Amino acid sequence: MMRLTVSWIGNRVQRHGDFMLKSAFCRRVFAAAFVLMASSAYVVEAQKPVIVPASRPTVALVFEGGGALGFAHIGVIEWMEAHHIPVDYVAGTSMGGLVGGLYASGNNAQEISTFMEGINWPAVLSGQLPFQALSYRRKEDRLAFPNRLEFGLKHGISLPNGLNSGSAVGLLLDRTMLPYYDLKNFDDLPIPFRCVATDLTSGQEHVFKDGSLAQAMRSTMSIPGVFAPVAHGTQIYSDGAAVNNLPVNVARAMGADIVIAVYLDTGPLNKTSLDSLVGVAGRNVEIMIAANELNSMKNANILLKADVSKFTSGDFEKSAEIIPQGVKVAEEHAAELEKYAVNDADWDAYVKQRTARTRTHVPDPQFVDVYGLKGAQRAEVKNEFTKYIGKPVDPQKIETSIADLQGLGTYSSISYNMIDEKGETGLLVRPRLKDYGPPFLNVGLTLSSNDSNDIQLGLGGRATFFGLVGPGSEVRLNASIGQLAGITGELYKPLVNGSRFFVAPRLYYTHTITSFYSGSQELSEYTENRNGLGADLGYRFSSKAELRIGEDYQWYGETLRIGQPIEQVFQLQPFVSNVQFQYLGQDSVQVPTKGSELLTKFTYLTERPNESGGFSQWDSRMAHFTPVGEKGIIFGVASGGTSFGATNLGLAGFSLGGPLRLSAYGRGELLGNDYFLFQTGYLYRLVKLNPVIGDSIYATGFYEIGKVYGAASGTPSLPYDGSVAVVVKTLLGPFYGGASIGDSGHRKWFFGLGRVF
Repeated sequence: MMRLTVSWIGNRVQRHGDFMLKSAFCRRVFAAAFVLMASSAYVVEAQKPVIVPASRPTVALVFEGGGALGFAHIGVIEWMEAHHIPVDYVAGTSMGGLVGGLYASGNNAQEISTFMEGINWPAVLSGQLPFQALSYRRKEDRLAFPNRLEFGLKHGISLPNGLNSGSAVGLLLDRTMLPYYDLKNFDDLPIPFRCVATDLTSGQEHVFKDGSLAQAMRSTMSIPGVFAPVAHGTQIYSDGAAVNNLPVNVARAMGADIVIAVYLDTGPLNKTSLDSLVGVAGRNVEIMIAANELNSMKNANILLKADVSKFTSGDFEKSAEIIPQGVKVAEEHAAELEKYAVNDADWDAYVKQRTARTRTHVPDPQFVDVYGLKGAQRAEVKNEFTKYIGKPVDPQKIETSIADLQGLGTYSSISYNMIDEKGETGLLVRPRLKDYGPPFLNVGLTLSSNDSNDIQLGLGGRATFFGLVGPGSEVRLNASIGQLAGITGELYKPLVNGSRFFVAPRLYYTHTITSFYSGSQELSEYTENRNGLGADLGYRFSSKAELRIGEDYQWYGETLRIGQPIEQVFQLQPFVSNVQFQYLGQDSVQVPTKGSELLTKFTYLTERPNESGGFSQWDSRMAHFTPVGEKGIIFGVASGGTSFGATNLGLAGFSLGGPLRLSAYGRGELLGNDYFLFQTGYLYRLVKLNPVIGDSIYATGFYEIGKVYGAASGTPSLPYDGSVAVVVKTLLGPFYGGASIGDSGHRKWFFGLGRVF
């Protein structure tokens, strides 16, 4: 038997009140997508035809789709095995197809249950590559736009055809079904198997009976709008629930004499679910699905209606409670089912025959083949996998290589399999390029306020073009409106193909609105204009770290926008030398749970405001996050900057104040030539969200203390505050809101959308 082991990361998926899980549509279709496979070792034996004694009828199990409710199918399998009822055929749709495929390929009920419990459901459903797997430049994109929105510009502005490419699903299926890479027909499995998908090109059902077993199972659970459909040749497949959610007819066509169908009974309609547009739409889809199930329910010899009315299709953390519902319904039909039980000797013979057809061996690859790519891209992919030639297949290492390639940002998914060619077995890699780009467009909304008169709203976008001036090159065009507004452009080009050294010329035209205070009273607003051109020479150490050294020529100045002319305006045209190092070792950009981040930058300007000569500045920020238990995170942030003795810099100096930067003070209220700021706090996860729309909700408390040197008279010598807040991680970015109480009577509430700490 295959032994399935996957590390467990529990999650809490919301019940009917949450996005898209309200409707019974989800109970039938939606979360089938969260099922995946993983791991193991296999042995192949010569295939033998299934021999069914003439003394007994052939029996088929048919499993309905229904997301997490399909865990009940495992309970039915458990009961059937315990009572020695042989199963000769298996058919299923969506979640039923996945459970059925696992059973048909040689796993018993306990192995399937262990496998399901080990799946990281949030990671699978969100469809996001881990931040640590991204290339350095894609990490920079996430820092600038901490959300899941990515548009394509290849055919005008367009979105991908699913919130999730299904890459994580596909990889786990590839891993689990790898021993069956040369399967000629699904009848050659330990138990003959079929699963149903919807052919989007014809609108008809498609019954998978041969080809790639992993691809068939990936197709049957491709929930429209959530998981991208599966392309196979000229055909495109999605979840089969729309056309045949309980495929009794498919089992009949396989030759079954007796069909046992497992129906997931969600109980009577809850009319409150029709109070929303999503609920009404979901109900309509459910009615359509129910229509294709009616005949199937009538045509089954035994219909097992598992009572799963207390659960939803998103309750993946409740497998231990849902599986017994399958055992229960089977026991209720024991008299009918036990008619097809066999004695111990016949059962042992049946199990022996089934085990003999189970594959557990994967040959060592002798070559690498890449499907569907040409030229430099094909070479790039092939070079990544040649190191696995002549070695035992290690799925974990292969999937690490796949993650590295996907981290470049151009591949929507990469699957793998084995292939026989000219008497040798090789590793077949199937990359799928994103069909909506490049170029790509990242967009983001920023919102920040800690005063009713200071609500700042901004909108930004970044268009990224690949390969315009050679392999590995990128052109970034940024545009933004709001407090920080302007247009910037940068060309990134490796000095030679594949080199870590690069050159990055740039142009920029930006202006920023800043405030000038007297104590806590805002007196005026100024516009800082910083326009220029320059170039960096850099070195990329890894996907986490980069060093840049550059020179710019700038048109730099401050002009009065609103209020009293307190600060002296200036206009400079300096040459600017800079050195910057950045390390991105955290595991997320929204609310990291572990890891560190460092940014340090030194600049020298040949001209300075209000005085002759040049001046230097050095600004640094370091943050570290440490998990505490299953739900807690302790964090610390230290930042500081110096102007190396330069004075009278005005708004060209450093400032503190504003949300998450001495939150009890107004934005930029503390202004001087040098500063430091320390922040420490604790984040606690209150609840996990539906991974389709977000991640989690956190409560946080943190303490901030800092100092500004060279500030105006009356500035507190050591300002501090304590804050409490709630942070919600969503697909649009992290929303936060809270209140802060500081020294000297400073108090503020604050809220925002954007990076947290």
